[in-house]
Amino acid sequence: MYVDLFCGPGRYKDGTVSTPLLVLDHVIDSSKLRSVTQLLFNDQNPGFIDALKSEVAKVPGVETLRYRPAFRTESIGRDIIPRIERITVPTLFFADPWGYAGVSLDLIETAIRHWGSDFLFFFNYNRINMNLGCEAMNEPINEFFSISRAERLRTLVASLRPAQREEAILKEMQSAIKDLGARVGKFTYRSRSGARTTHHLICVSKHREGMALFKEISAKESTSFEGVVPSLEYDPSANPNQSTLFSGLEPLEEDLLITFAGKVLSPEEIYHDHHTGKPYILRNYRQALLHLEETGAVSIDPPRASRVAGERLPPDARVTFKRTS
Repeated sequence: MYVDLFCGPGRYKDGTVSTPLLVLDHVIDSSKLRSVTQLLFNDQNPGFIDALKSEVAKVPGVETLRYRPAFRTESIGRDIIPRIERITVPTLFFADPWGYAGVSLDLIETAIRHWGSDFLFFFNYNRINMNLGCEAMNEPINEFFSISRAERLRTLVASLRPAQREEAILKEMQSAIKDLGARVGKFTYRSRSGARTTHHLICVSKHREGMALFKEISAKESTSFEGVVPSLEYDPSANPNQSTLFSGLEPLEEDLLITFAGKVLSPEEIYHDHHTGKPYILRNYRQALLHLEETGAVSIDPPRASRVAGERLPPDARVTFKRTS
């Protein structure tokens, strides 16, 4: 299933299609997805749902879907949790609320409980930052973070500068998600000038392949790179053709030698154990490991001389890290 919790009417005021219609087109275009995917669109505004139903009915190929799109007008909050618990198929949940009201850690935990289910949501940093000190907004902030975390965060950010506040709020949110036994990744959107963050797209997954896929997609959408390392940001002010002369992999190589000292692992095991919360993608790990092999910092089996032509790092290779003294 694909479940959009705050779907809207399907088009922006200027006529541009929004997420529901883009997802619908994607499913229709895939013969595999057409036969297995159920789309569920929800918005508490009945007018939005009526508009979206009309838009969906006009999409070419919608009749080819095995499961017709479903529509709901539920208010998103704790009351919706029992209904989400009844979903028993792998589901991608997407939440783009106005601010953050309705999304809570309990909701996210319930959504990712079933095997193969992931949760994507927009984390509007500006609204949370603005309302942390507003007593009238205590309830939605408490609901999102839990009361104890929200109170701790209010105390912490009171004396911090703006950049430090953003880091603290994100760190608390990521810590809360990790406490659910899940991995968390983010893609950042910046203002037109690039001077400030507007919001973050957050991915929550209990499965390493889900998080890896989010990272690879985010890398392709990045507007800049430090050498070969993606920024994992959309920055309208950035020059996408501008890159540093350096590879950007030196910090990764140093960290790998410390983290995996004395261990023997495959390249994919190294990647999945290490990449969460870091900007590097699988290709970066392969590049770093090959360079470490060249310098003698690690050994790889099979060795370079006996590898099949064109296969620089086989999937079943074993990387041995030296023990630290």
